[in-house]
This record gives sequence, C-alpha cells and structure tokens, in this order.
Amino acid sequence: MSGSGTAPGADQGGPYAESTIIPQVSVGGVGSSGGYTVDPDGAPRLIRALREARDKLASLGRLQEQFGHVPMPVDPYSIAAVEAIKRRLGPEPGGYVWANTAAIVQLDALIAKLEASLKIYRDAEERNRRRFGRGV
Repeated sequence: MSGSGTAPGADQGGPYAESTIIPQVSVGGVGSSGGYTVDPDGAPRLIRALREARDKLASLGRLQEQFGHVPMPVDPYSIAAVEAIKRRLGPEPGGYVWANTAAIVQLDALIAKLEASLKIYRDAEERNRRRFGRGV
C-alpha cells in the first residue's frame, strides 16, 4: 500500500486503459515503426483466438449483472464493503466493466485491422498471380 493516501488501484484507469490507438498491423509485409507483422498463414488462427478472447471477455462482463443484485446488508461496515465492491465492478473509470468494455473495443479494432490487412495482402497476391502467372 502506498503512503500517498489514495486507495489501492485508484490509478488503474490511466492512459493505458484510455488509449484507443491500435498499432499498425501488417500481414505478410514489413511492419511500420510501432507496429508488428503477422504471418499470412497464421493470421486466421490469430483472428480466431482474438475473437475467442473477445467472447470470453463479453461473457465475463455479464458476471457484474449477477453481483449487482446482492441484497444490501444492515450494518454500516458491510454496506460500505458492498458499495465498494459494486464500484470496483462497475462502469466508472477503473472499474471492471469499464476496463472490460475498453478491452473489447480494443480487440474489435485489432481484429478489424488484421482482417483488412489480410484482405489487402491476399488481393495483392491474387493480382500478382494473375499478372505474372502461378509463379515459382
């Protein structure tokens, strides 16, 4: 626990979680600075795995709904604990639902970039095959 007087985890909603920038994705080419490349043969597996991760996050996000209906206790300490847990699970910055939603948005954007890059790569390959024959 830090001596700064803030609650543990209070700084978790910083710039990393708020960033909407997805690195440049290149399939079968040379990645630009700050980006990365994906083998064209491995791209479909990667996209499938990212979709599975996205689906898992979406299903875990629904857990918050189950915990949102906890009956409120009567003593003030338990009430404070339940309210704190609900806040940490909730949609406020730093809460689980907030982080989960941001991760899903990031995965959706990455999947879209991978699919677009893979299509560009495959289209270029097909054009080259038609232009130059089946190749070596």
